[in-house]
Amino acid sequence: MPRFIRSLGSLQIAAPLLITIAVVLAWGTIYETRYGTGAVQRFIYTSWWFQALLAFLALNLAMAAYERYPWKPRHAPFVLAHIGIILILVGGMIGSRFGIDGQLIIPEGSASRTLQMFTNVLAVKASNPGIEQEIPIRFETQAWVREPKLTIPLRFEQRAIQLTVDRYYPDAVIHEIVTGDGAADNPAVQLQVEHDGQQETSWLFARDPERFGVGWGEAHLLFLEPQTEAQRDQLLGDGDHEALPRGAVSIKAPGMRKAVEVAVPERFDHPVAIEGTGYRLTFKDYFPDFAMSAQGLGSRSDQPNNPAVSFVLEGPEGADPYLLFALHPDFQAMHGFAHRIEAEVAYRHDATGSLPPNTIAIIPLEAGRLAAVLTDAGGRRQRISPLTIDESYTHASLGYAFRVAAYHPNAELTQEVSNRSDTVRAQAVHVTAREGEQAAEAWILLRGEAELPLGAHPLQVAFRPSERELPATVKLLDFRKIDYPGTEMASGFEADVELTDPWRGLMLMRKISMNNPLRYRGYSFFQSSYIPGSPETTVLSVRNDPGTPVVYAGFLIVIAGVVGLFVRPRPARASTAPRGRRTKAKG
Repeated sequence: MPRFIRSLGSLQIAAPLLITIAVVLAWGTIYETRYGTGAVQRFIYTSWWFQALLAFLALNLAMAAYERYPWKPRHAPFVLAHIGIILILVGGMIGSRFGIDGQLIIPEGSASRTLQMFTNVLAVKASNPGIEQEIPIRFETQAWVREPKLTIPLRFEQRAIQLTVDRYYPDAVIHEIVTGDGAADNPAVQLQVEHDGQQETSWLFARDPERFGVGWGEAHLLFLEPQTEAQRDQLLGDGDHEALPRGAVSIKAPGMRKAVEVAVPERFDHPVAIEGTGYRLTFKDYFPDFAMSAQGLGSRSDQPNNPAVSFVLEGPEGADPYLLFALHPDFQAMHGFAHRIEAEVAYRHDATGSLPPNTIAIIPLEAGRLAAVLTDAGGRRQRISPLTIDESYTHASLGYAFRVAAYHPNAELTQEVSNRSDTVRAQAVHVTAREGEQAAEAWILLRGEAELPLGAHPLQVAFRPSERELPATVKLLDFRKIDYPGTEMASGFEADVELTDPWRGLMLMRKISMNNPLRYRGYSFFQSSYIPGSPETTVLSVRNDPGTPVVYAGFLIVIAGVVGLFVRPRPARASTAPRGRRTKAKG
């Protein structure tokens, strides 16, 4: 055997190698306490250099076993132990390289098959053309990197864009600064609410579909800007209106003397011709409580808290898609949507005059004045008009004290982002996009997105975990948090789930608890955490490790080798008695 091969199994290499691995593991323990489990997994345990160390250790063990070749029966325990350890190392490397590890986050009553991985991506989408690109980013595995200077060239047909990630914070905190120095109309109020020693301060923006209202305790906090006097009277409780469950779309197309109102139907994708014109309307969807998520457009609830409707207007000029909000009629104009058909289109809904129960609604009046409308659990209203800035009021039925601390008709919002610690907890990146001489920038939190105004069409950039589709859909039927008696400390979690595999025509109902995972088609679903709220949300850790059978086989072989040390037959001992003189037995 060549000297180099023989030396691989010697102590001259094995001892430094084992010391190096021990130092790396100790470093990993310290790294985990500072930066978190996810960071140490990605940066150390699944890195190529750590896998190379394990592979070199496996090779060293193989050479140590081969050094005693040809083997004899007494070598069996030694050889089995080495083979078992090698299999354990190989199985770990297979799992690290080809395994799937992520989280399945499911609200109660909902279903999902999209696994969120522990690696992150930047998803960049251009509205015209409708193309999306995903860019994996790995700098978050090194928590000390603050200025990664990562530049990514992007091409969307005729558009050439350079996207640069120039700052990364593992534990970001965003400070919002709102001033009244904006050039455009952008009404905003700073509303403070207090109850039982708890206080919340929120900035509400009347023209922002995502920030015109928030929930706090049992109350809905809203800032609503009426578009007409009739709508203002309706909100204040002074007007009558015709009830339309889903609202109606008003259209005045070219050549029409007056607008025509079309009620939003129950069924979609059925063209509605506008009588006397060459135009027709096709409704696509209705959202009573519009929300945008990673899965696309949807509704948070069945209550008309933020009604929106999508439809297509078709005519001789072509087809124009629309997404209109009853509470935010300027949404399309604010985002620069261009249409082929020069039509006046509006959407009205009863929600523009109705308020949900337990509401504190702030409404702007003429001459910079404000009013407030309070509703109780039964919908009965109390009006405060005018509302004095910085004066405290009380919601009679809830007992909540509230006051408007500031009001800006021309609000301007700026954000300052800082980093609290090195722990990977609230990741954020700062991106800059350049197209020719134009540039736009934004801070994006993990699972958030930003719209960069660039060129004729804006660029949508999302920072989110990478995703992978599972072979089955998991629906959360019921979630239970089990507390220690007399405390609110959780002793365990239980989730009743329904697993559906359409390809196999199979449906299973199982209970997943902390020590009782669900295993299906190589995937293991563990109950790891939950998100409180209404509804409650379970967090399932999902793992698919193709190296697990190899690891189990290695453990069994190591056990067999250890047992062999104690059960192997011992060689017979030679007699040590002195040889005496042979004598004949006398009969």
